[in-house]
Amino acid sequence: MLNHPSGHPDNVMRYSASEPYPPIQVCGPNKKYSQMLKIDLACPHSELTAVTQYVYQSWQLDQKLSQVSHSMRQIAMVEMHHLDILGQLVVLLGGNPTYSCRQQGRQIIWNGTMPNYCHDSLAQIMRDNIAAEESAIETYQRQIKCIEDPNIVAILQRIILDEKVHLEIFHQYLAEAQ
Repeated sequence: MLNHPSGHPDNVMRYSASEPYPPIQVCGPNKKYSQMLKIDLACPHSELTAVTQYVYQSWQLDQKLSQVSHSMRQIAMVEMHHLDILGQLVVLLGGNPTYSCRQQGRQIIWNGTMPNYCHDSLAQIMRDNIAAEESAIETYQRQIKCIEDPNIVAILQRIILDEKVHLEIFHQYLAEAQ
């Protein structure tokens, strides 16, 4: 039976970083930044994909590993908060937060084939989730280097802190599963 990562009882388990989120504000409209953030919002490796993938995993794990299932639901809620923040930023930047983005010059509409539906092995689920979180962190770090709006940079840095918490949880569950 898997324990909570770090042995914490449920009522003190942290699924997000303890630091407060910065205010959701921007210096002004910026279509370039809006398009950049839409990649984080609703593309194959996006917050929307993370939400749906983690909820799916929670359903699949519920009967066998209820504590891991609970953790996946909680992490999905944090990712949903990120989705909400990014959607608000896209609007403030003058964009339209549709569930689509432009990648490599073409429009990609988010769809249900984007989540990873692996559920046979807890170890593989965690390895896939670790890869997804690492990819998200790398994307946010690349964007931080390109964005000159300190408000957006602060928000992306804060989101990265949550993604690092998720990485820690996934690494701990992976270690217990092996």
